[in-house]
Amino acid sequence: MNFKIEIFDSLRAFAALSVCLFHFICTTTGFIQNQWLLNVFSPGKYGVQLFFVISGFIIPWAMFHARFKLKDFGLFLLKRLSRLEPPYLFSIALVLLVLFVRENYFGRENAHIQISATQVALHLGYLIPFFEGYQWLNQVYWTLAIEFQYYLLIALIFVPLTTSGKWLRYITYALIIALSMISAEKFIFYWLPIFLLGILLFLYMALIIDKKEYYISSVLVLLFCLYKFPVGAVAYAVIPIICVLTIQNVKVPVFDYIGKFSYSLYLIHPIIGASLINILSHYVTNPLAKTGVIFAGLALTLISAWLTYILIERPSKRLSSSIKYKNTETKNQY
Repeated sequence: MNFKIEIFDSLRAFAALSVCLFHFICTTTGFIQNQWLLNVFSPGKYGVQLFFVISGFIIPWAMFHARFKLKDFGLFLLKRLSRLEPPYLFSIALVLLVLFVRENYFGRENAHIQISATQVALHLGYLIPFFEGYQWLNQVYWTLAIEFQYYLLIALIFVPLTTSGKWLRYITYALIIALSMISAEKFIFYWLPIFLLGILLFLYMALIIDKKEYYISSVLVLLFCLYKFPVGAVAYAVIPIICVLTIQNVKVPVFDYIGKFSYSLYLIHPIIGASLINILSHYVTNPLAKTGVIFAGLALTLISAWLTYILIERPSKRLSSSIKYKNTETKNQY
């Protein structure tokens, strides 16, 4: 059984760039007014759901190959935090710097954002959703809070999910759907059916469930997702499933490389590229010049993300990989 799913780096790049271009083109108020362009790039926001499906698959996939046991819970969290926290903490410092510079040197556009030590501290534990009156410093951080909640949950349910009989699995699937119906958007249970699409794919690819259980369960979950979420979100969620089932070992040129630093790209694109575009949008009115501004923001974001990857994210990957469970573990970069 091949551990490495090659297509995932390309899919991560596609998801990150989709979200990036959505923010650059569709959320800079009044900058791009061409409705056709807005319609084309607006679905890019659903790249988040693509990321959720990838996490739904790849986290238990790595745990399975590492022979994860519940006693490894602490090491599992340490591995995840070692992988994700350094770029995240760097991005927090960067957003504070950018907000300071914009407010003091480019006008008081952000004066309405009241930043306190408590607000910054709540970011360290992804705790903003649990406290009223505080907001994320970076608009994409809400997804990191959902991902972290997912890590806690999958670490707790992984062993029973992979070792129990089919009826306990069916009950688990049904419970996920029921919890999603009553949960608020800021909590993992609201989004868990999207993650479940990836979890089901993992169970099938790991030969834990058979083809019949996989396809029936996946179709039912997809139908529920179509009921609960926008069609565009479900369409993006289906992309990684189709790719893993059909072209899992394909590497898409350029996208495969960008995918290696897609996490950094995702974190800093609202801080670097969107800030540049927002500033220049006040001075540019020509449609061709606006296109140049978008490309400039994208180019600066890619360069900054690549540097962040080289200096911070890649070392954090190595640190995470150096943390081993007591069981025999397959080396991985997830």
